[in-house]
Amino acid sequence: MLYVIANETAGSGAGAAVFRRVCEMLREKGIPFRADTTEAPGHAARLADAAVRAGETEIVCLGGDGTISEIVNGLAGRFVTLYFVPCGTGNDFVRVLDLPKDPVEALAAQLSGTPGTIDVGMLNDRYFLNVSGSGFDVEVLRQAVRFRRFGKGLLPYLLGIFAALKNFRALPVEITLDGKTEKKDVTIFSVGNGCWFGGGMKAVPHARPDDGLFDVVIADQFTRPQILKMLMKFIPGKHTTLPGIREFRCSEITFRCPGMVLDVDGELIPMDEACYRILPAAARNDRDGPFRSLSFRRYVLCWIKIQRTKMRPEGGVNDGQRMGKTL
Repeated sequence: MLYVIANETAGSGAGAAVFRRVCEMLREKGIPFRADTTEAPGHAARLADAAVRAGETEIVCLGGDGTISEIVNGLAGRFVTLYFVPCGTGNDFVRVLDLPKDPVEALAAQLSGTPGTIDVGMLNDRYFLNVSGSGFDVEVLRQAVRFRRFGKGLLPYLLGIFAALKNFRALPVEITLDGKTEKKDVTIFSVGNGCWFGGGMKAVPHARPDDGLFDVVIADQFTRPQILKMLMKFIPGKHTTLPGIREFRCSEITFRCPGMVLDVDGELIPMDEACYRILPAAARNDRDGPFRSLSFRRYVLCWIKIQRTKMRPEGGVNDGQRMGKTL
């Protein structure tokens, strides 16, 4: 039996209509299921924990990246088969699954797909599926929050970029890899199980969530003109060709920097030490084909559309979620 965990407020309320359509589709196909809707931040994690304790083996994640992150952390290493119904504002992780654009069709494709596995990342005692990191890109997200009062769409992000350029200082990090430690000032570091973050920016362009390894991208200390040049290439994932940027694969890596703030699957978390470890093939997912890559044009168009959506009034992934119900 499928167990559906639905965030009806995902995608500025789009999740409610998607949830109804998913229920109708499952009934029409004669697929047994039960479902609960989230009530508040953290509820998806509690529902996932209770489900696995009750013996559920197939969980449908209906919502955006925040909902998926909560469910993965609620499972806490007791991984099952996961199906994704993407209806959030960013849907960054599921881009790589090459699913149909319509969320209900995406679920149908997974239910009829070929069994496969997904790696899961660990950051200290936290689980993540997609991308984590720190540096200038995270500073832009922090600064953009300050400018939401000036309007919606791209404006807060553009203002955030200029504010970040003014205030940002390279991170003095200590990096431990393969038993060796080096100290380095960096502009950005990204650790990817998936490729995309921030609503369509291809931060870790060659990452695959089924190869048993992280892809890591580290940018040296850059000047402001160098940062601007990097940003022009960041959205389509062309930045790794620039001088001063390293890209490599590993199964474990640690970053230390007092006072740094990390983006972990879209959530900003302060910490002084970030210990990353990959859990190969820790979760299962059924899909029709291989992981994909998007064209430059589709990157830019998708990213612009998503940033406009993100600046709508609150009511997204974990805001004011509705009362739960069981079907």
